[in-house]
Amino acid sequence: MAELTKNEMLRIVEENISRLKNKDFNLYFFVIDTKGNPTSTLEYIYQTAYVLKEKGYNVTLLHQDKEFVGVAEWLGTKYASLPHANIEQDNVEITPSDFIFIPEIFANVMMQTKKLPCKRVVLVQNYNHITEFMPVSQTYENLNITDVIVTTKIQEEKVKSWFPYVRTHIVSPSVKSMFRKNTEPKKLIVNVIAKDQSAVNQIVKPFYWKNPLYKWVSFRDLRGVNQETFCEALREAAITIWVDDTTNFGLTLLEALRCGGVVLAKVPNNPSDWMFENGDLTESVLWFDTLDSVSDMLTSVVRSWTMDSVPEDVYTEQSKFDDYYTEEIQANEIEAVYVKGLIERRLKEFEETKIDVENNVIKAKEE
Repeated sequence: MAELTKNEMLRIVEENISRLKNKDFNLYFFVIDTKGNPTSTLEYIYQTAYVLKEKGYNVTLLHQDKEFVGVAEWLGTKYASLPHANIEQDNVEITPSDFIFIPEIFANVMMQTKKLPCKRVVLVQNYNHITEFMPVSQTYENLNITDVIVTTKIQEEKVKSWFPYVRTHIVSPSVKSMFRKNTEPKKLIVNVIAKDQSAVNQIVKPFYWKNPLYKWVSFRDLRGVNQETFCEALREAAITIWVDDTTNFGLTLLEALRCGGVVLAKVPNNPSDWMFENGDLTESVLWFDTLDSVSDMLTSVVRSWTMDSVPEDVYTEQSKFDDYYTEEIQANEIEAVYVKGLIERRLKEFEETKIDVENNVIKAKEE
């Protein structure tokens, strides 16, 4: 701005103030194309973008793929129909009143966009990705990033310990209302939610080897299914086994709890806030530490289920999660963080800049 006259500065600042007041600016979200594979982290970004679009903001999902597959097959047209743009092929214009939201895995994008005039915000859903992708020579401070959105209090504490100068905001994921208990009797099917085939094999094969009399018990691998099929499977099955060592939240575990049934889960490397009650892991889940131990635990659960002797408190403990992380709660958090905490703050910054220009605090070129 030092190369501009005072009137030119005021015109630019006033244009951006007008854009922010009239919602005539853009909210850009960087996304990775998972080629049709469902992921909770990508769903979180699409949910956020959709809520903001419903509030009247201009939202665009940015990607770098020439053959972009998107989320239609597993998340539905509601989210797939959000505006998308290829940053390499489409003419994406960035103004100072715009916002770019960058997932923590895109450290390269943070470096490439450092000199853009817009507001850049990092989305952290897994702090392990920060240590994996951020070069040791870089920090959010020297990348001109001052705001970070996280999903849990534990994540917030971790980010603040590494980058104490950033402002952190919490916007939790949400469990959709479609995930609810079924009125129909459960079927003795065992769902397996795991990221790789190896984990599925370590659960299923030892169970059959140890229990030849239970060869009639069916297992269902839920990898890669669309969301409606995933939800119906959770509502139908008597038992769900969940394994995700690297998660920082555990959304699919929450979805399983909301659908009822007995839920067995491997303790993740970094358990989320909601998994604890009074300092201990919640009793709503039957926890195990290693895959070696799950076959014996599952055998006991199957035996109890067939004899109708599963303790009732296993199910009643789950009901406390019915009101956790609802879509309404998430929408309220988005309003508080994105609208109040970021957009209105950005507007205030421009208004303060206008005053500084008018009072010659910011020096301008002579007319």
